[in-house]
Amino acid sequence: MEKKIQGLLIIIIIIVIYALTLIGFLLTLSENIFWSLLRLFALFGFVSMAIASTMTPFAVELYKIYGKSFIKLHHIFASLGIIFATLHPVIFAIYTFNPLAFIPVVTDWVLFWELAGRPALIIIYIAALAALLRNKFKTSWKKVHALVYIALFFALIHGTLIGTSFTNILILVLFYGLFALVILAFVIKRFKIYKRKKKRSTQK
Repeated sequence: MEKKIQGLLIIIIIIVIYALTLIGFLLTLSENIFWSLLRLFALFGFVSMAIASTMTPFAVELYKIYGKSFIKLHHIFASLGIIFATLHPVIFAIYTFNPLAFIPVVTDWVLFWELAGRPALIIIYIAALAALLRNKFKTSWKKVHALVYIALFFALIHGTLIGTSFTNILILVLFYGLFALVILAFVIKRFKIYKRKKKRSTQK
């Protein structure tokens, strides 16, 4: 019964995060349908990737709550993140007739960070590819997959500098809060790995 309550609580929290994101988006809604869609996809892409990243250190705990469906749950959020993140520049490229919307700008420092979503997307693809090849590369894939954290940082800076939605305090606080949770999850994950290694070394 307790696990069911915990599982339900997690689902409610996730729904609330998406709902708050949608509310923040609607408060800065554009009259242009293309512009609105690309912004919404960017927001949902970040949220989905952040949720997937926050889950990873708690795989054991979440497995006890959801069973095998946890892996599917993690993959669903990661996949949604990739899809939404991809649709963002796709719609921008179609709307502006600019095929260079996917190419990072490296000739200007300020412009690089304003358009940091471009390298972020490439990094996400690389991290996703590493996960797909995890059976082939055993443990080394995890180091490449961890690039997701850098991608989220790039995306956050991109949104902060030129994102219309980030002019809304709700989105600003929510997304920086999500990123703080992602970093906290990363620290917890590294600490758990450290404890496992230390335990193994003492057993030898």
